[in-house]
Amino acid sequence: MTVSELQTVLHEIIAEYFPNTLIIWAEQRKLVKPSGTFITLKLRNFTATQHSIKVTENDAPVSYKPSKMMLELQLFTHGNDEQIAIDGETVTISVNTALNDIVDLTNFLTSDYADAYYTKHDISLRPEGDAKDVSGLLDTNYEYRAMQEYVVEFMQTANGLAGITRKDWKPTASGGGTKELASQEVENLDADSIDIKNNF
Repeated sequence: MTVSELQTVLHEIIAEYFPNTLIIWAEQRKLVKPSGTFITLKLRNFTATQHSIKVTENDAPVSYKPSKMMLELQLFTHGNDEQIAIDGETVTISVNTALNDIVDLTNFLTSDYADAYYTKHDISLRPEGDAKDVSGLLDTNYEYRAMQEYVVEFMQTANGLAGITRKDWKPTASGGGTKELASQEVENLDADSIDIKNNF
C-alpha cells in the first residue's frame, strides 16, 4: 500500500460515517470555503522499519515494510441550535457539539464494524492522545472545532527490483522515477552496468 492508497482507504471509512459531510485533505487548495460542517484530514510523520520482508511474487521481487503515520482529523461545525426558556420567553441558543461529535466518530472508528474494514485493507487505526476542543483558535468563521489524532499502521509495498514497479506506471507528481527503473528485472541486473552520475 502506498501513502496515496492509504489516503483513499481512510477517506472511505470516514465518509461511511459522514456520508453528507465534506471531507478534504488539509493540503488541498482552491476550494470554495464550505458553509456547512466539514472535516479536514492530514497524514504526517511517516515512519517505517529499517528492513523489509522480501518475497518473490510472480517471479518478481516484492518488499513489505511495516509502516506508521499520524492522522490528524479536525471537525468544523456550527453546533446545534437549542431552545430554552428565559424569563418566560423562548430563546434559541447555539450549543457547541464539536467535542461530542468527534468522540462519537472515534467510537465508530474503533468499533467492530470499522475493524472488519481495517482487516480487509490490512491497516490498523487507534486514537492517540486526547480529543481536543480547539474552537476559536484559528478559524473565526466557524463557531466550533474539535481535533483528534490517530495512529495508522499499514504495510507499505515496494514492487520490482527498483521498488517502484506499479501497474500503469508513471513518474510521481514530483517527477521521480523512470520507466527504465520501473521495468528492471533481476536477471537484467549487472553491477558493472550501474552508472550513477554525480551532478553536484
